[in-house]
Amino acid sequence: MSRQLLHRLSVLSALVAALAIPFSLSAQQEPTSTAEASNDASIEAAGETADDEQASTFLDEITVSSTRSERTVGETAGSTTVIDAEKIADELMIDSQDLVRYEPGVYVDSDPTRLGLSGFNIRGIGGNRVQTQVDGIPTAEQFDFGPFSATQVGIELVNLQSAEIVRSSGSSLYGSDALGGVVSLVTKSPRDILGADSSALGVFLGYSGRNEEEFVGVSVAGQTDQWLGSLFVSGRQAAETENQGTLASNDRTRTAPNPIDTDDLNGLAKLTRVISPSNEIEFAAEFRNSESETDVISSQRVIDFSFVLPPGGQFLIDVQNVDAVDEQERTRFSLRQLAVVPTAIFDDFSWQGYVTQTETTQVVDELRINTVTLFGPPSVQRVARSGSFEFEQEGFGAEAQFRKTLGQSVEHRLTYGLSLRRDTFDVLRDREDIDLDTGALVPSSLIFPTKYFPESDVDEYGLYLQDEIELANGRLLLVPGVRYDRYDLQPDGNDQIFLDGNPGQPDPVGLEDSAVSPRLGVVASLTSKVSLVAQYASGFRAPPFSAVNNGFTNQAGGYRTLPNPDLEAETSRNVEAGFRFASNRGAFSVTYFDNTFDEFIETVTLGFNPQVGLLEFQPQNIDQVEISGVELSTDHRIASAWRLRTAFAYIEGDNVTDNVPLESIAPPEAVIGLDFNPANSPWNASLVATVVDDKDAEDLPGGRFAPEGYETLDLYLGYRFSESWDVRLGGFNLTDETYWQWSNARGLSASSSVLDRYTSPGRQAALSLRFRR
Repeated sequence: MSRQLLHRLSVLSALVAALAIPFSLSAQQEPTSTAEASNDASIEAAGETADDEQASTFLDEITVSSTRSERTVGETAGSTTVIDAEKIADELMIDSQDLVRYEPGVYVDSDPTRLGLSGFNIRGIGGNRVQTQVDGIPTAEQFDFGPFSATQVGIELVNLQSAEIVRSSGSSLYGSDALGGVVSLVTKSPRDILGADSSALGVFLGYSGRNEEEFVGVSVAGQTDQWLGSLFVSGRQAAETENQGTLASNDRTRTAPNPIDTDDLNGLAKLTRVISPSNEIEFAAEFRNSESETDVISSQRVIDFSFVLPPGGQFLIDVQNVDAVDEQERTRFSLRQLAVVPTAIFDDFSWQGYVTQTETTQVVDELRINTVTLFGPPSVQRVARSGSFEFEQEGFGAEAQFRKTLGQSVEHRLTYGLSLRRDTFDVLRDREDIDLDTGALVPSSLIFPTKYFPESDVDEYGLYLQDEIELANGRLLLVPGVRYDRYDLQPDGNDQIFLDGNPGQPDPVGLEDSAVSPRLGVVASLTSKVSLVAQYASGFRAPPFSAVNNGFTNQAGGYRTLPNPDLEAETSRNVEAGFRFASNRGAFSVTYFDNTFDEFIETVTLGFNPQVGLLEFQPQNIDQVEISGVELSTDHRIASAWRLRTAFAYIEGDNVTDNVPLESIAPPEAVIGLDFNPANSPWNASLVATVVDDKDAEDLPGGRFAPEGYETLDLYLGYRFSESWDVRLGGFNLTDETYWQWSNARGLSASSSVLDRYTSPGRQAALSLRFRR
């Protein structure tokens, strides 16, 4: 840890304490008489005793994702974070980046100029190597190639009951795509909305100054003796996310954000049939549509193609007026049953079947001024270019899980199950250039329409078994587990669009692969308050369809990408060890982890091929990547109304093959939060300081931008008018710090003149109003 980070931590700790004094003084009003003082002291003492007995911490939160059975976080061998609906509401969380705002070592990949947020990154591993699921159903994969990108579909947080982040590999329970961890999102059920009532109505209104976002959400629920139902509908309108750039020019020198208009519509309906108190079936239907229109001023540029002309000639393309429309649509239908039916082989079981469809459509329109100078005066041509990209994933799957408890002196809690899924992937890219002066179609050296990969079916089958063994009267918990997965890629070898767009490339090939992923976790309770934990987990990720049969040739650009049917599956070996302390006043946890990844798949440069006259790229396996670090969390009840929370992560990562550091690793980060929540008071408040260290320039390739460290301060105030109404106000980056988050700054050049374009918002506020009846 650097001295700068220690200095920032000390300064912000003092600032948090100083700003907390007014709240503390307001909570310590003197009573008006000695009798009242004595009475208040008795009440306060009783209150503190009650709080001490019932105080809960992050180690008491219930997780299901870590072991597929209900356990407290303190009882799990791996590192898991649970974010519940109350925290989502209290901290005014709007999107996936807000969800991990105070989770050091976890961030969301981002493109602040147009496409916005994408997938989660856990301990330096992101993209499709982290499995994100909603109600146990995997979300669509991400896909990036050239100017187009299918990002992860946005998440509606207001209707979440909980979000669980499982750090490190989850392949032993969740199979491929859980190589780097699992993000499990659970939406609210009718029971979550109803509580003890027979009907419920909820209205949520929100505003965020970060992007001038306006939000409205409505939920209704009701029940009879045998049926429960709920409906949630929400809509959002937002502009571009603010930054600290001040130059609002209309060309590529612009550092202010590109103008963006976004509309989101989300709906989720659930219907539950209660067959008996221990047996019920739930049907769910989900729809989400998001559309953004962006004036991509930052993409204006001048391209020099003079190298294609004889010496002395000049060919310049001035790209102007770049407009993009990005739309994502997701639908999901699922049917799930949970039942307690004791038999010889299981005590309870659950199964789920689902059908999903996710489609990304992107259209980019450009005005191009082509200037060619050869032997005489320059020739100028005005061209309107319209490019389109469609990425579609359709899937269906089913999963069944069974649990059985055995033994008396030694208890075994068996969890076993099977899963199968098929996903169909397809892509289409098209482009058209029109001469604005003649109306004629401008010929292209590229073949359109084209595909980056042929239409492909991917089948995945999995079998898993886990045993939670309690020894020594529950003071020692062993959790061995193993999963077998089979992966089968079946491309359409007759996909004519792909074949026509990639002449001379090898025909598409299928791929079959399988893996066994073992896991062993240990939780040893040395005393009622102190425990040691350790875990070994193996992970794997099958070669992606888009790498096995990849193909794109750009003659004018002088390059092409090649498929690689010989790719090996990525694998990992993850080791963790930690110490935990929990009492009725608070908790402490520290974890060390060391993760090794083999056969990491990355696209590499093969060099210039003189036979075809093109620079060639190809996905290949990197022999080894190593990531290690330390994570620390504390949660302490200072007094009956005061709570102090901290979190810290320090992570290092290296490409061992090439002996270079990994760029995906975020700099060290610490979070300090102070909560004020007096009993029987309508008020509550939280003050949160975030401290991020400098990004070490030595960990980046030469010439890359290494952001300086920063400190931010956020304040939340809540007031409950009644049982039905409450309001929440948030102030973010109160010191108006200019800073770069690593998720935005990664990959930038240090010499760039537009670095401010990638800064995070300055001082801003958010407001929410909730009604529940």
